[in-house]
Amino acid sequence: MSKVYIVNGSQAYQMLFIGRYDLAWELSQADLVCFTGGEDVSPHLYGAKKHPYTHSSIHRDEQEKLVYEECVRLNIPMVGICRGGQFLNVMNGGEMYQHVEGHTRDHLITDVLSLQTLLVSSTHHQMMKPSKKALIVATSHLYRSREWYEGDEPRDDISDLDIEVVWYEKTRSLCFQPHPEFDDVQYWNMRSYFNTLLKRFKLGVV
Repeated sequence: MSKVYIVNGSQAYQMLFIGRYDLAWELSQADLVCFTGGEDVSPHLYGAKKHPYTHSSIHRDEQEKLVYEECVRLNIPMVGICRGGQFLNVMNGGEMYQHVEGHTRDHLITDVLSLQTLLVSSTHHQMMKPSKKALIVATSHLYRSREWYEGDEPRDDISDLDIEVVWYEKTRSLCFQPHPEFDDVQYWNMRSYFNTLLKRFKLGVV
């Protein structure tokens, strides 16, 4: 059975993978590395000024950046959940919308390939702004206002297209903004969809 190494994750993340992966306690043993939820990604990592609503941990970002770089060196595929997905997006050249009004609530997303629509969780007020290297996997259409910085310059707009899941082929990084580790019955389809994506992108034996 393949092994997953979970970075800064709770037992809920372990339960997400149990039965499909064994847990790796050393990075070098891993067939897949999972980055988990938490604080906002530090804007300095994508060259932007910090928004007043952005709360980040530079220490955590620098620690996880080292893990990411080692995964790239060892050619270990990665998956990021919520903040972890946003972190991987930034590491692959993407940026962040630093505040999206009303995004911290359950909503529907649609898979671009299969056109499957499903309910997902959301606990984060930010949204991925993928680089041109990204394959868009799933989107939502919430018509929300959003704010960000281009360097030091403030920007804002209203959009009905939000990017929820992306894939970076070169580094084999899957960025998943919802929370598939939530095990309430209304989220079972979300967890199943997450597992489908692990299979689609061949992230270990599942």
